[in-house]
Amino acid sequence: MTFQSRFDPSRETVGKIYRDLQINGNKNDVIECGDMAREMMSGLVSDINDVINSNPHEGKDFYILVHEKRDLAMPNAFRRDMYTMVYRPYPEDDTLVFRIQHGQEVKFCWCLPHSTQMQNILNNANLYEDEMVEEIRAFRRNDLTKFGFMKVGYGERWAANPFFEDKPLFSYKNVKSKLIKAI
Repeated sequence: MTFQSRFDPSRETVGKIYRDLQINGNKNDVIECGDMAREMMSGLVSDINDVINSNPHEGKDFYILVHEKRDLAMPNAFRRDMYTMVYRPYPEDDTLVFRIQHGQEVKFCWCLPHSTQMQNILNNANLYEDEMVEEIRAFRRNDLTKFGFMKVGYGERWAANPFFEDKPLFSYKNVKSKLIKAI
């Protein structure tokens, strides 16, 4: 196979599949926005479940950082990168972060939009959740206390706050089939 995937040798690369669909696909097959949002959400839940089940840090508490973006080479495709880490990630724009405790409890940390969307959200703050607007304001003024950090020592050094409580979603052990009903 000329365009064989490194990740799954039984198939072609995503780029080759995408290009073939653009050339040979049925032009009448259109995904409606409502369906696309539902599919992306269920795909996110499935991906987070897979990460939790893989036990990437051998039973230790860990964080899942999700970064979704459009691929410039494939404008009709979305790319979802999922990273796991033992330490609390530094808040960045365009990220969604969860904390997994004891391999069972899922807690929501934050969801920050892309930096290009932040000013629009602030200009139309009455159209968005107050908590989201406050997180964006805190992020833009580099106030990381809303994201579970605290100042340590002298100067501008930030460290994870061990007493900070993230927002609980529910216990993973009680709901094995679905991790998140709505984010």
